[in-house]
Amino acid sequence: MLETLRELLAGARRAAVVTHRRADADALACAEVLKLVLERLGVEVVAVVCPEGSLLGGCSEDLPRDVDVYVLADVASLSQVPPLPGRAIRVDHHYAGDDVPGVVVNRPSCTEVALTLAEEAGVEIPPDVAKLAVLGIYADTGGLKRADAGTLRALSKLLERLGAPLGDIVKEGGEAWNTSKTMAFLKGFRRLEVYSSSVGLICATHVGAYESDVASLLVSVGCRVAVVASRKEDGVHVVFRSRDFDVASIARRIGQGGGHREAAVAVLKRRVSKSELPSILRAVVKEIAPDAKLVE
Repeated sequence: MLETLRELLAGARRAAVVTHRRADADALACAEVLKLVLERLGVEVVAVVCPEGSLLGGCSEDLPRDVDVYVLADVASLSQVPPLPGRAIRVDHHYAGDDVPGVVVNRPSCTEVALTLAEEAGVEIPPDVAKLAVLGIYADTGGLKRADAGTLRALSKLLERLGAPLGDIVKEGGEAWNTSKTMAFLKGFRRLEVYSSSVGLICATHVGAYESDVASLLVSVGCRVAVVASRKEDGVHVVFRSRDFDVASIARRIGQGGGHREAAVAVLKRRVSKSELPSILRAVVKEIAPDAKLVE
């Protein structure tokens, strides 16, 4: 893996590591570990960039232009980042996505891919990054529900490094609950439409922010598939979450995007009003299950 990354860098001296919009713990942890790997390879990392910021902080929202390469962390599709004015490669764990050269390994979290590169490069993970990596793995595996033996081995090494139990790290570093997030959840439930289908319950709604969180919550309360739409500068973002149902193929079919089998995003390149979102969601639901019927 490391040799592949070295070849892809192709003499680059300056780089920016870029996550997807509103970076979550896994994206930011992957980016911070990659920064260490790139520096070990002799590449100056001028910035870790989180477009539209991150609730975890610790990154820039501004995309630098004076770099030789953009290294995308946890980015399946170029629709998840602003237009890049230069060469890009990606380090990712999504089996479905755009045809961007990179190191792509099907793992439960992107942090694991970055940690493997770090191990191959002989990079020692400092405590602050190790703590973030624990949070990234924990969050992206659904509280370890999607973790496999490799995930647990990586997590064990991090916990040994930190000398602390998993529960303490998760409690200390958990994302703060705030009024904006609460409002997004309440609005999402107010606009919710639930469909019965051969797939199971499909839940669809739209919000202005926190789409992934709303979708994850819907799955946690029993929806087989959750679909959450929002309007962004580049079009309509449709976030999917599921329980054992391939939503990545649906995301690719309806727009630009990709992701995992159980977590994906599609970007529809069109300008719409908020009042049009329900009809878009209904069309997406029919793509998932043509026999879907609204539960009154």
